[in-house]
Amino acid sequence: MAWNSKKRLVHHEHTSNPQDVIEVEREHLKLNEQKTVSGLAISGGGIRSASFGMGVMQSLVANNQLSKMDYMSTVSGGGYLGAALTWALKQGGKEVGTSPENFPLGKRGKCRVKDSNLRGNNEDNNKLLDFIRQHGSYLAPTSSLDMVSFIGVVIRSMIMSLFVYISFITLALTGGIWLMYYILIDLLQVVKDKNINLEGAINKDTKTGGVMLGIGIFILLIIVIKGFFYSLGTSFSGDTVTRFRYKNFITGQKWIGRMLKLSLTCLVLGSLPNLTNWIDEISYYVAGGSTFFGTVVGLWQYKKAHNKEKSIGVSSDLLIYGGAFALFYGVLFFAYLAAYNIFLDSNHNMDSPFLFLFLAILTLIFGVFVNLNFIGPHHIWRNRLMEAFMPNKAAVETNAWQPATEADGALMENMCDKHNPKPYHIVNTNVILANSPKVDFSGRGGDNFIISPLYCGSDATGWKQTKLFQKNKTRGITLATAMATSAAALNPSAGVSGEGVTRNVVVSMLLSMLNLRLGYWTSNPSKKNNLGSPNFFVPGLLSEILRFGLSEESRNIQLSDGGHYENLAFYELIRRKLDLIIVSDGGADPNFNFDDLANGIEKSRVDFGVKISFMEEYKVDQILPGTAGESSYQQKYDIAKRGFAIADINYPDGTKGILVYLKLAIIEDLPTDVFSYKGMNPSFPHQSTSDQFFDEKQFEAYRELGYYVGWQMMESQKGQEIFGKLDLKLS
Repeated sequence: MAWNSKKRLVHHEHTSNPQDVIEVEREHLKLNEQKTVSGLAISGGGIRSASFGMGVMQSLVANNQLSKMDYMSTVSGGGYLGAALTWALKQGGKEVGTSPENFPLGKRGKCRVKDSNLRGNNEDNNKLLDFIRQHGSYLAPTSSLDMVSFIGVVIRSMIMSLFVYISFITLALTGGIWLMYYILIDLLQVVKDKNINLEGAINKDTKTGGVMLGIGIFILLIIVIKGFFYSLGTSFSGDTVTRFRYKNFITGQKWIGRMLKLSLTCLVLGSLPNLTNWIDEISYYVAGGSTFFGTVVGLWQYKKAHNKEKSIGVSSDLLIYGGAFALFYGVLFFAYLAAYNIFLDSNHNMDSPFLFLFLAILTLIFGVFVNLNFIGPHHIWRNRLMEAFMPNKAAVETNAWQPATEADGALMENMCDKHNPKPYHIVNTNVILANSPKVDFSGRGGDNFIISPLYCGSDATGWKQTKLFQKNKTRGITLATAMATSAAALNPSAGVSGEGVTRNVVVSMLLSMLNLRLGYWTSNPSKKNNLGSPNFFVPGLLSEILRFGLSEESRNIQLSDGGHYENLAFYELIRRKLDLIIVSDGGADPNFNFDDLANGIEKSRVDFGVKISFMEEYKVDQILPGTAGESSYQQKYDIAKRGFAIADINYPDGTKGILVYLKLAIIEDLPTDVFSYKGMNPSFPHQSTSDQFFDEKQFEAYRELGYYVGWQMMESQKGQEIFGKLDLKLS
């Protein structure tokens, strides 16, 4: 670390060393004065995870343990709860905190109505908690902001995206045909003396169809002929020949790929005039049908990703590629028809130059000056989450939805201030690096990218001070944007733990062309970004469709759901070598495969050399349904012996820590209403993440479950031992 002459820590504007970031955090939180450092991690899982985590958090508050949490690391749905707490602590200042007497998110023992005979007396009520649980159906908060309006915004975004890309391709195709025609005229000047009418001889079909098909076939012939020559060369041997053959084979393979792509492009373009002549009067119907089919497939894939389904089987793959081809071919067909029916005459002359210029200007305006972050699903997703979990004070008082104008401009750099620096909030996202030259990034699909009050960044991009991050023509990143980005579950080129159907290149290109993304474009912390707002061309067309971006070297990077990297949010706490890490796992895992836990453990071992081993008497197998006993009651509800497990953390420097893992599991002694809810909803507590419309009963069932699992953990022998030692001690 760099220190100045006064022994004060130097705050680097940008650093590639994570230890610099950690030291600045420790100074801010005064952790060097403590012997133990602890943190709470709240997993992804939508509002289900936020509800369960709320109960876990309230159990910690009731035992005066949340005030001892130095860090709070959240991902995806856990960020809803984390943002609610961070925002409440910021709004309340000195009046609120994380102790039982001033916790802003409610006390479990308090009632909504103080006196049953005097309804509405709310002096001591859990107003913010009431607001959140009454607005669990956050995607449709009012009759005027329902799912119809949400779908309307998505369709509007798709239409805008298709307009820009279809117009751009139409202009490019029209200009290319017009230019190629005149180039061919120049090449055939030698026959002018024979009085050949070139404009008549080179008609639409022979020019745009025959020539392009000819070029495509010619390139294919070159590939085939080259293959014959290479085959003959395999008969030679010797060290020099072998080395030359190996290098030549690699070079040849690269060029074959490039030539094949060029050939297929020419063949597709060459097929357009022939198809037009063949179907003639129904050309526009075919183009429209092809585009519509591709769009439907794109929406279907988006839905599959929402349900965390994977593309399995030949039929599914064929449908994906068929849908992508249908969309791209339909767009090209539209562009070709527009080129000849609007801009070019039968002799390839520019028939409507002013209309061509007008469309070019219009495409440029909408393609460059429209900010992708504000017209797609991301922005409406952000606003609805912000209104539900970061409401105005007036909204909380009246328990009625209203625009969250106070939170809308609340910058992340101003959170966790001197009044309430703890728990220091780390919001985890995934920076999409599908095209990274480094296989450890491209293989995983990205890297863990944090957004915190002091620094934003990742190993791949380095870290920049939050007060300097994304300041080019913008105010900076807000807590609401960080929360929504961390929960951007549906996004091209990204999937849960780096897997899933949306990692497919073809699916990603399909979704990108339709502007179907919840992710957020921002500047690269390691670059000085002078490119302005993210638009349809840069990085939309360049990075996502043409695939020239999505790497740590790109000026614009795209952030998606942190669960696309690690869905339990303890990755960054492991990096900071905490003594105690409490993990609230509210992710859907109906088969109890512990996928997210396994992913976090594997990444901790590979990236940090940390070994996490569960204690013999507190292993995860006791969380499995049905392990509590054999009574009819226990079997009816698949009751687990425990809802938690405890592990030892062995850091590579020899230091040790403890990881406490709490999971969605039906345990004994839950309230009657929770068992009743389980009886009426058998999939509880692992209902689908696609269900983001919680009513009061559903919210309370998960919150109470989290509360009781938290109490069970702290009342256990090991829990009492752990939390008895948690009192902070001055060094």
